[in-house]
Amino acid sequence: MGEPSPPCVPPPRPAVRAVAPRGAPAVSLRVRVIASGSGGNAALYSAGGTHVLLDCGVSARRLTFALREEGIEPDELSGVFITHEHTDHVQGLRVFLKRRRVPLFIAPESWAALARCGVEARSVEPLRGGVRVQLGPLGLTPFPLPHDAASCFGFVVESAGVRAVQATDLGTPTALVRERLRDAHCILLEFNHDPDLLMRGSYPLDVKIRVRGRLGHLSNDQAGTLLAGCVHGDLQAVYLMHLSRENNQPHMALLSAREALGGRRVPLRVAQQDSPVEAWEG
Repeated sequence: MGEPSPPCVPPPRPAVRAVAPRGAPAVSLRVRVIASGSGGNAALYSAGGTHVLLDCGVSARRLTFALREEGIEPDELSGVFITHEHTDHVQGLRVFLKRRRVPLFIAPESWAALARCGVEARSVEPLRGGVRVQLGPLGLTPFPLPHDAASCFGFVVESAGVRAVQATDLGTPTALVRERLRDAHCILLEFNHDPDLLMRGSYPLDVKIRVRGRLGHLSNDQAGTLLAGCVHGDLQAVYLMHLSRENNQPHMALLSAREALGGRRVPLRVAQQDSPVEAWEG
């Protein structure tokens, strides 16, 4: 999809676990966005030696590279969770799962669509909206998002009372989405496009209508309004996710997010298409 590949995949190595300095607060949950954007999406969630991938929208080679940078071998994953079956969320899945026993967690509707395209997995676990999946200290609860896919989920990811909420690929900021975001310590929210850039851009008219529709993607203004209603005193970080390369600019998304925060000093991180961004630990 036009993204640069890493120069090489580092060879397997013993997993290196970070040790906090004496007196430093323990980390209950760690979030690392590997890639986010129209060209591919993937994020790593970790707690207490348990690791899961959320989406496999970049190459298996790049996923392996990113995991090994974190000191994690792919076979050490406790699961791969898929938000929905669109290419930018699953294009690395078939190769990544090949010859691996990592369980795949996916909505039955999305799995049916992928299975027809030749994707195979040794273990497939069905996801249901509102039904929590517990893997060691990590709890993941999917919730439905309005998007033009067979099924689409956002996720609440929790460990030891610390909560991150990821919501991308939604055309409408529903009441349920607002409810899920309100108590998050870390929010990962779609800021997909600027409407003026979208309408002036090169996309065909039907695609522009789809993107702006109720089952499309959030604009900067929509995301900012949604974020403004979810800001609270314990919010520690906000990731701006799934920015369109053609129809958005980071400074535009950041402006909307800063206005939403209303002067509160919450770190904002723009997720990148081609490289991981700074991890959040809570």
